[in-house]
Amino acid sequence: MGVYAQNIVRVYDFDVKMGHASDVARNFADYHDVERKSGGAILQSVSFVDGVTHRMIFAGDPENWGPKVKKSDAEWEAYLRKQQLHTNRAGGSMVMTSLMWRMEGDFDKCKTSRYWEIIPEEPKKYVKAREKFVKAIGDVLEWRIMGLSSIDMGGLGGTHTSLLCGSDLNDIIITGRKIQKTKAYEVYLEERGNVKLIKSYSANYIHNF
Repeated sequence: MGVYAQNIVRVYDFDVKMGHASDVARNFADYHDVERKSGGAILQSVSFVDGVTHRMIFAGDPENWGPKVKKSDAEWEAYLRKQQLHTNRAGGSMVMTSLMWRMEGDFDKCKTSRYWEIIPEEPKKYVKAREKFVKAIGDVLEWRIMGLSSIDMGGLGGTHTSLLCGSDLNDIIITGRKIQKTKAYEVYLEERGNVKLIKSYSANYIHNF
């Protein structure tokens, strides 16, 4: 388990025109498959969010942000023009601060993530209980990753978002059922305080640079 309060996550949701997904993926790879100062760039397809088909995620240290070799303004504008040919506008974009990340996992095996956008009644209490909980279920998670971030701007109305990744959505559902049968889960529910669920949805990884 790691805690990275200094890392930020920028999420940009958008709607890809029918039949244009491969163009968006190719343009994303052409521009973002570069060595970065910190963090990474991710393209996902999104399910169960109205009006959103895809999202771009950029994560890293805000004091050491972006690609190691800076691209020109002309390259950036050309990239935007290419993507705008294939996309429509969509809501739900957000800026987050990463609060914790399970370091024992293997991100290369993660092909799908399920997200929960939530409002904890007592955020500090919730984060503390969450960190204890994730450590306690390591044997159930095996290589899978769990994360938690606070939402600083945007989103769907929540204050935090958590994720569980797996090989596919069925794997995530089965793992979730195993987790719910543990004593650690019972303790977690008692210790975290009240939590309001705003939205649950999933996303598949297309590119992870």
